[in-house]
Amino acid sequence: MTSTRRLAAWLALLLLAACGGGGGADEPRPAEHAVPGRFVLRVIATPTGHAALEEKPAPYRDGLPSAPVDRRLRIAAQGAAEHLYAPPEGWSLIDIAAHPSGEFSAVLATHRELRLLRLTAQARVLTSTALADGAAPHDPYFDHGGIRDDSAMQPLFTRDAVRLAALGEDLAVALRTGRHAVVAYRYAHAAQGYERRWRRLVEPGTTVMARYLASGSHDTYGQLANHFQVLVAASARGDVAVAVPASPHNGAFAAHAAHYFIYLPGPPRPPLPEHGAIVTRLDGAEGSHQGATFIDTGTTTQVYALRALTDGGWAIAGRQRATGPEGGWNGFAAWLDGAGRLQRHAELHVEHDDALFDIAPLPGGRYLAAGATGYRQNPAGASISGDGAPLLAVLDADGRIAQRLPLPAAPGQNPVRSLDGHGPRWLAAGMRWLAAGMRGGPGTHTADADPARLLRADGFVREVAVP
Repeated sequence: MTSTRRLAAWLALLLLAACGGGGGADEPRPAEHAVPGRFVLRVIATPTGHAALEEKPAPYRDGLPSAPVDRRLRIAAQGAAEHLYAPPEGWSLIDIAAHPSGEFSAVLATHRELRLLRLTAQARVLTSTALADGAAPHDPYFDHGGIRDDSAMQPLFTRDAVRLAALGEDLAVALRTGRHAVVAYRYAHAAQGYERRWRRLVEPGTTVMARYLASGSHDTYGQLANHFQVLVAASARGDVAVAVPASPHNGAFAAHAAHYFIYLPGPPRPPLPEHGAIVTRLDGAEGSHQGATFIDTGTTTQVYALRALTDGGWAIAGRQRATGPEGGWNGFAAWLDGAGRLQRHAELHVEHDDALFDIAPLPGGRYLAAGATGYRQNPAGASISGDGAPLLAVLDADGRIAQRLPLPAAPGQNPVRSLDGHGPRWLAAGMRWLAAGMRGGPGTHTADADPARLLRADGFVREVAVP
């Protein structure tokens, strides 16, 4: 299907969805913002609209240095002109954060350097500050024979290894350096740019091995670089959490134990897990280490979301290989209390293979989860099918799917990548949420015959009512 026909079919689908649905005459229709040619990786609700981090699908590339990431920021307000920010040539926009003042923070990356930007609500650059760290080349390192660059602020294999979270008008940053250490920072913004308040080593440096496709034109869901990534979240009271995916490809559990654990004489300790995640809690004011939690899934796991909860706890979400006889992938979520104690770990299965890309708390102890379902992955490899359905669901307090919310879809991959709440708007019992993601996107092999023409996706930001 040509891009023109594909877009026309998608718009017709949206029109049908808006005209139907069986809603009452007084129920407001959902607003939707279409993004032709790019998908929405992250959405942030603002008082007058939203901000979206939009990405163009990239061809799979297994060479070094890390390939550029083509993202841009779009700030949209109801009844007002939209504002776009795209990075200068040679730099990639990686992540954004919104502050109470209406200003934004953004982080740019090359394959070795990072910069922090402060942007106005109209996407105009106020300041640009190099994120440099003279201590990074000297962080502890546990060498298992891999490739590293001690002088770089990002890994050689990806630029997508830095994340932001707002701490009021300040900024929390978590990243993986070229030495593969995970480091967190707090920055304050002044007229001359960002000034560092504190630095905290979260995980020591260690060997992180690259993963490759034997064939294919697109890394669907960014799975090949997931074990390089980090996640950061900040709570309403100013605490910070950093999550690190754990797998044999990055030895995260073993490196953490080698650096932090003190082994005393006595009975042998149980073997360390290999798969899951580590969530480290930091005091936001001073950066002091408040503890780390191992989440052992027992099977290959990829982590995509970390969220602060209203009760002081934390939620983490992603996908993991199913352990049953049929195999495949299930969505997974885990919940920690404010002291870092693991409360529960749930697998979510809807149809064929599943993944969760975001999770957020709802009133009454429920949760809103976003992701993908109905796709299939090669059980012996990383190839993901060219078709998948959107997944937007309300979870009960135990993490089970209580209700699945419908969303329009198009032929191809249709994951919901991001959520953000926007306060009461619908019925007295309802909440207005923004869901964002991809429609008609590629699988691993969708564009193999002609990546320049076939490797494309459309994006959306859609208003949804959550009962």
